[in-house]
Amino acid sequence: MTLSQDQSSPINNPNASLRRLIIPIYLPSMLMAVAQMALLIVLPLYILDLGSGVAEAAFVFAMRSLGSVLVNVPASLAISQYGHRPSMAVANVMMGLSAFIISISTSSWIIAISTLVFGAGMGTWLLARLAYITGQLPNHRRGTALATLAGLQRLGMFVGPLLGGLGVDNAGYSTVFAAISLTALVTAALVWCFTSSTLDQHPVDVRTPSPLQGFDPPPAGRRPAYSLFTLIPGIIGHYRTLFATAGTFVFALQLVREQRNLLMVLWGTNIDLDAETIGLIVSTAAAVDMAMFPLAGYIMDHWGRKVAGVSCIGFLSIALGLLPLTSSMLPYLLAGIIAGIGNGFGSGIILTMGADLAPKHERSQFLGVWRFVGDLGALAGPLLTSLSTSLIVALELSALVGLTGGLILLCCVAETLSRRAPQ
Repeated sequence: MTLSQDQSSPINNPNASLRRLIIPIYLPSMLMAVAQMALLIVLPLYILDLGSGVAEAAFVFAMRSLGSVLVNVPASLAISQYGHRPSMAVANVMMGLSAFIISISTSSWIIAISTLVFGAGMGTWLLARLAYITGQLPNHRRGTALATLAGLQRLGMFVGPLLGGLGVDNAGYSTVFAAISLTALVTAALVWCFTSSTLDQHPVDVRTPSPLQGFDPPPAGRRPAYSLFTLIPGIIGHYRTLFATAGTFVFALQLVREQRNLLMVLWGTNIDLDAETIGLIVSTAAAVDMAMFPLAGYIMDHWGRKVAGVSCIGFLSIALGLLPLTSSMLPYLLAGIIAGIGNGFGSGIILTMGADLAPKHERSQFLGVWRFVGDLGALAGPLLTSLSTSLIVALELSALVGLTGGLILLCCVAETLSRRAPQ
C-alpha cells in the first residue's frame, strides 16, 4: 500500500523531527560505529602480530575501502529497487559474518577477503542510511541531523579503539572480532524491526531553492534507467562540473581521513607505543572530535557547508604534516588532538553535501556515485602508504593532497546550504 505523497513524504513537513530517527537509525549507528572503529584499530595490529610487515597491513586495511568502492553502484541500484530496510539489514549481516570469519582465521589472504566483504557491507549500510535520512528531513535540518549521525560515529571513534585495545590485551584478537560480529548481527535485527521500508519516491519541494544551481543541470526528460555499468558514467556525465570540484574535495577529504586512521596506528608502533597506549591516545583524540559535532552542525546550518569543510580538511592536513615530528607519547597525543579538532569540524560534511546535492528523482543512484568518489579516496590512502618508501613520505604526501582539496573547496565549489543559494 502506498500513502499519498503529501502525507508520506516527511521532506514536505516543516516540523520534521529528529526523534523519528532515534531507534531505527541513531541507535544502530552508534552500535556499528563502536564495532567499526574497534576493527579499524585492531585489524592492522592483528596483521602485524601475525608476522606481516607494514605494507601488508596497509594492503589488508585497504580492502575495507575497496569493498565499499565496489559495492556503491550495485548497492545504490538495490536500494532504489528494494528499499532502505532490507538493504541496511543485509549490509549489517554481511559485516557480522565477515568479522566472524576474521575471528577464526590466521591467514592474511582470508582476512583480506573477509575485510573486503566487511567493507562492502559497511558501504551498503552507510549509503542506505544516508538515502533514508535524506528523504526524511528538509535541507535546513540536514546539517544538524547528519552532524548528530557523524557525532555518533565520533563516539565510536572514542569507545571503539579503547575497547579494541583493552580487549586485545585482556581477551585476545579473536574475542574482539567475535564481539564485532555479534554487534553487527544485533544491529541488523534492530534495523529490520524498527525501520520502515521506503523507496526513493519523494517529490521535489519546489519551495526550496535547488543547491544544484551553479552546477550542471539535471538531465531533462524521463528518469534514466541506469544499469550496473552505466550508472557511474551516466551520473558523472550529467553532473560533471560538480564532481570535478566538490567530488575532488570529497576524494581528498576521505583520503586524509583514512590516512589519519591508519597512520596514527602505524606511527604509534614506529615510536614503540603498545596497543593499549595507542588505543587510549586515539580514543582521547576521538573524544575531542566527538565533542565538536554540535558545533559542526551549527556551522553547517548557519554559516554554510564550506566553512566546515575547509576547517576540517585544513586541520587534518596540518596534523598529518606534524606527525613525523613526534617521537614520544605527548607530541603524538597533541598531533592526534589537532586531527580530532579538524575531523570534528567536518562532522557530517560529506553526508550533508551529498544530501544537499542529490536530485530527488535519482537520489540513491547519485548518492551511490557520491560515495564511490569518496571511497576511492579512502582506498587511495592506504594504497599510497603501501607504495610509499617510508611512513614519513606517506604522511607528507597525504597532507599535500588534503591542502589541495581544501583549496578547491574554498575557490571552486558553490555553497550548498539552500538559504544561501541564489534565488
